[in-house]
Amino acid sequence: MASLSPATPRISPFDAARGAIEHTKRHLFPFRFEKWAILGFLAFLDQCGRSGYWGPHAQWNADGHPHRQIAEAVRRWGGDASGAGPSGDLAEALRAGFGWASAHAAWLVAGAVFGLVLVLALAAFVTWINARGTFMYLDGVVSGRADVVRPWRQHAARADSYFAWRFGLGVLALGLVVGALSLLVAVGHGYAYGRLSAVSGAAIGLALAPVLAILALALPLLVLMGVALRDFVAPLQVAAGVSCGEAIRVFEDLLVAQPGAFVIYLLMKIGVVVVTGLAIVLGGCLTCCIGFIPIVMQAVFQPFFFFERAWSVVLLRQMGHDVAGRLTV
Repeated sequence: MASLSPATPRISPFDAARGAIEHTKRHLFPFRFEKWAILGFLAFLDQCGRSGYWGPHAQWNADGHPHRQIAEAVRRWGGDASGAGPSGDLAEALRAGFGWASAHAAWLVAGAVFGLVLVLALAAFVTWINARGTFMYLDGVVSGRADVVRPWRQHAARADSYFAWRFGLGVLALGLVVGALSLLVAVGHGYAYGRLSAVSGAAIGLALAPVLAILALALPLLVLMGVALRDFVAPLQVAAGVSCGEAIRVFEDLLVAQPGAFVIYLLMKIGVVVVTGLAIVLGGCLTCCIGFIPIVMQAVFQPFFFFERAWSVVLLRQMGHDVAGRLTV
């Protein structure tokens, strides 16, 4: 008699979401203040340097209409009232700016180098803290325990490997932005000193379009890679007990084998992020902005963050990679 083949496991982001909801209810309820507070702190570390917070970011001018300043700038730099064409004001302003930069080149270079080093050092520190927080919160969500010291030590090696990849992505993104800005400065310099006077604006735009298109495609791709690292690669490091590079190769195999599941997960996650953001905004407003305070926000809205972190872990378990089995007290 022919032997029965083993049943193929069902891979479903929807089922994984239901499993994550049950996992959240089982470990967060009944409510315990101390546990929610510690998990809120771990969630804050997990988000440190990775996401922003809702809040006022723009300042209004005296008449309450910031767009009028933009319109005024366009009027002054874009051309005269008759619309006959661009005036020389922009070129004069650019020449004055480049002239000042040439006169203070040494100070500008020193300041730029110092600023770049400072930015990279700060980014490295924040990314390192975030890497530790990623594994600490992952440990807390998977195990249901609210610990700080133990997961900090237990996952140190994995977090350091993860940090190297995350920081590399950040440096790559910064390099792309700096490269694009450098190109714009070069075009501005050529325009200011008449080197591009024979070139039409349309031609300059066509020349810049490929670079800007690459930038527009590369930055979202880097964001997706960051999501993949945090949601799947980090759990795979724990599940398989490997470095970040090895976990990336495991994730690539899973992505090739189940592309549809990951696409559905990503689309669903966008909706979850939107709903979570709306809930945080509403809750923050109802609590007189207390709900916007870091750590307080993560503690108050802990079920949202706990579910979101557990979701990808449950999906990986469907694919044969169980994170919980590798965690020890």
